[in-house]
Amino acid sequence: METIAFLPLTRTNWPIMIRLVRQLQSDHSQQVRPIVILSNELTKGLASELPDDITCIEVKSFPGPSAGASKALRGRIFERFFHSLGNLLRSNWLVPFLVFIKCHIIRRQLIDAERLLRFLRPRAIVVANDRNGGFEPPLLRAANELGIPSVIAPSAFSATIENLFIARRRNRGYYVTYRSGFKRDFPSQWRHDLLTQEDLSYFGVATTYAYAKYRMLPQNPWVMGGGLSDWVLVESEDVKSRYVELGASSQKIIVTGHPDHDEMASSILNREMTRSDLIGKYQLDVAKKIIVICLPNWAEAGFKSWDWHWLENEFLCQCASRLECNVLISLHPSQRRPDYAYLEEKFFPMRILEERLAMVLPAADIYFTGLSSSTVPWAVLSAVPTVLADHYPEKDRIHFGLPGVLYVSDKYDLEPTIGRLTRDEDYFQVLRRQQLESRDFYGVLDGKAMERILNSLLTLRPRAQQVRGSHAA
Repeated sequence: METIAFLPLTRTNWPIMIRLVRQLQSDHSQQVRPIVILSNELTKGLASELPDDITCIEVKSFPGPSAGASKALRGRIFERFFHSLGNLLRSNWLVPFLVFIKCHIIRRQLIDAERLLRFLRPRAIVVANDRNGGFEPPLLRAANELGIPSVIAPSAFSATIENLFIARRRNRGYYVTYRSGFKRDFPSQWRHDLLTQEDLSYFGVATTYAYAKYRMLPQNPWVMGGGLSDWVLVESEDVKSRYVELGASSQKIIVTGHPDHDEMASSILNREMTRSDLIGKYQLDVAKKIIVICLPNWAEAGFKSWDWHWLENEFLCQCASRLECNVLISLHPSQRRPDYAYLEEKFFPMRILEERLAMVLPAADIYFTGLSSSTVPWAVLSAVPTVLADHYPEKDRIHFGLPGVLYVSDKYDLEPTIGRLTRDEDYFQVLRRQQLESRDFYGVLDGKAMERILNSLLTLRPRAQQVRGSHAA
C-alpha cells in the first residue's frame, strides 16, 4: 500500500497534521497509509499521546545504520556556540567554524532524509512550510531529487516580512548590515528593517551558507512557497493573492480551504445551538454580547520577553473585562492552558475556552486580538466584527483593509472601540453586512474543504523536478 508522509515540527502545525492523518485513515484507508515523521523531541513527546492506530516513525528508527550527529554532539554545538557565543557571529573567525559545523550536521540530515524516503517510498510528503529549519530542508531536498511531490498543508497564514523581523531583531546572528559580501552573494536572503535601520537575514549568516552549499536555500524565504515545495494549499483566493504579491509562484498555489473551515461551516449552520451551548457551559449572561479574545503568543514564538508578554496580554484582558459583555479566551496551539489559568481568577468571570476557535467563533459577536492573527479572516467568514490591537512599534498589518476589521493604533482607544460595538447596534450591523457581502473571497464554507485537501494529497504529482542552484540569487 502506498504511503503519504507528514512532517510536523511545532505545536502549532501538529494538530492540523494529525487531523489530516486521521481523515486519511477514515476516508482512504484502502488506498493509502499516512505516516507521521518524528524529527525532534517535541513531536516525539506529542506522539506519545496518540492512539496506536496512527503510525509514526522516528528519523533514526528505520532499518540501517544512523548517519546523524549524536545527541551529545548536537547538544554541545548548539548550546555552547549558538547560545553562549551567538553574539559573536559577526567575528571573522567564528562564522567559518559555524558554517563547517552546520554543514556537518546538514549533510547527515540529508543522508537520513534520502534513506528515510527510499525506505517509505511515499507518494507525497506533507510539510508545514518550506522555509523552516530542522529536518524540513533536507527532507524537501531529498524529495525533490527522488521525484516525490512535496505539499504544504493549509495551516497558518504566511507571516509578513514585518512579522518575521520581530523575532530576528532579538538575535544578532541575523544582522548583516556590515556584511557586504553576504549581501552581494545572497541578495534575496536579507531585507532592510526600517524600524531598526539594520539589514536582517532570514536564516542567519552561518545557516545561509550551509543551506546554500547543499542546495536547500529557498529562492525567496520571505514567503511560504518560495522554497523547494512543489505545491502550496491555501484557504482562500485572498491568501493566494497575498502570497503571489509577496513573491510566490501562482502556478504552485491551490485553493482548497482550511481543515477548520468545515467545522466553521457546521457551526454557522447551527449558530444558535452553539451559542446556547456556550452560554450554558460557561455560565454567560444571555442578554450580553460574547467577545472572543485571542491572546497573542508573543513569548512562545520568541517575539518578546515573557515579562512583556504577560503585561500586554493582561492589558488586553483588562480592556475586554471592563465592558458589559461576556468574554471568552481562545489560546493559540502553542500556548499551554495551565500557564494562562490564573487569568480566569484575575479577570473573573472571564473563561478560557476548551473548544477550538473554529467551532466557537461563528457563535460570537466580537473578535478581539493583538497583532495580526491568521484567524482574522475566519472572523470575516463568520461575519464577526473584529478589533485588532495595533499600538505596538511593529506594524504587521497583514489584514489591513479586510471588511469589518478595525485596527486600533492607540492603546487607550481599544476599550472605547470595543465598547461601541457592544452598544451601537446600527454600527455593529454595518460591519457585519460588509463582511457578509464579501466573505466568499476569504473562503468557501461548503463543508468540503477537507475533501479537497485530501484529494490534492492523493492526486498531485511533482512539478518540474529541478533542484535550485547552490544559492538563491
